[in-house]
Amino acid sequence: MQQANMMSAFLLDRLCVAGINYHKADARTRGLFAVTKDDIGGISRMAKEKGLRSVFVISTCNRTEIYGFAEEVMILAVLLTSFTKGSLADFMLYAYLKSGEDALDHLYNVAAGLDSQILGDYEILGQLKQGIDMAVSHDMIGPVMHRTLNFALQASKRIKTETSISTGTVSVSYAAIDLLKELDQVAGKSILVIGTGKFGANVCRNLLHYFPESPITVCNRTDETAEALAVRTGLHSVPYRDLSNAISLADIVIVCTNTPEPTVLTEHFTAARKHLILDLSIPVNVDARVRELPLVKVIDVDEISVNILDKTLDRRRSQVPRALAIIESTKQEFRSWIGEYRYSLHLRDWKDKLQELHEWQPVNDCPLQTKAPVSSNHKVQRAVTRLAVNLRTNNEKGCQFINAINDYLQMP
Repeated sequence: MQQANMMSAFLLDRLCVAGINYHKADARTRGLFAVTKDDIGGISRMAKEKGLRSVFVISTCNRTEIYGFAEEVMILAVLLTSFTKGSLADFMLYAYLKSGEDALDHLYNVAAGLDSQILGDYEILGQLKQGIDMAVSHDMIGPVMHRTLNFALQASKRIKTETSISTGTVSVSYAAIDLLKELDQVAGKSILVIGTGKFGANVCRNLLHYFPESPITVCNRTDETAEALAVRTGLHSVPYRDLSNAISLADIVIVCTNTPEPTVLTEHFTAARKHLILDLSIPVNVDARVRELPLVKVIDVDEISVNILDKTLDRRRSQVPRALAIIESTKQEFRSWIGEYRYSLHLRDWKDKLQELHEWQPVNDCPLQTKAPVSSNHKVQRAVTRLAVNLRTNNEKGCQFINAINDYLQMP
């Protein structure tokens, strides 16, 4: 085990993460470091130019993080901020930079929902997988990172099934519903959902379930996307060119867009009526001046999250020790795998060397015949197998490699 831990440290020292999240940065600041699919493509290309083999990015309403194997973590910070609105200097005011075991712990905590703004929020798991899939599409997940992530996802799955840390409200989209359920006289109010991507569609499904008596309208920058959702759900859609009129007619506006500039502006509010605006977007997509309108109340994603924390936090906190125990158990398995992986690299090299040695040995006492017969593969494999056993059980590495050659030469 001590050898495996030493091997783990050798590789894990290069595992790094640089990120910004809700702990130190508000929603508007986090929005400066949100990245798009195109940005991720650029990050991947630059990472390859820098000689990096494994890099992936998570960009959500609560965090933007870049993970990778690198000589030092600032390489990742520079890489990320080369494609964000926020500068490297701004990033460093709020960022966390982790490497080695700290980075590994952070990855496990994120995957398990332990670092989510709402403890136990498993929406982050899907977002993590999306980031991984995007990196895979750009050929930016190497074999060690692949296994590193597999172990983290295994721990997350165990925590979800073996603890009750995810009971109750577990996502920002449902947190918004929870908030509406607490308000008086919401039933029957007209609701407008702006943004009908995956997140917005999920919000609509929850609205239909909990507020079936409320008229719900959807609107999207791409009209066809809103129309498709309306057909699937039986909702009403309006063209994006009519957004201003739709906002004026709505009692409640839920913003699920993901644009770099505000979607909801002061000029959209032309009717003298009260409006409740729930901004679930990162970056925030409601212009700051809208908050100054006398009949409009704006609640952003941070305020929505805080609203429900007190209900579930105590119950979920009681499950954290069990979750951490599962993480530690899985990390031990991972460290063992890292040790085995390091051995496999040595074994592969030595197998090649033993094969070369055999090919240059005289065969059947004929010094001119130096090509190894097919049976030599079996002989080489036997020697490598013995070496593998010795590497796992014996501390004297130099002697083991010498013994491997002796074993091979003495084999029939």
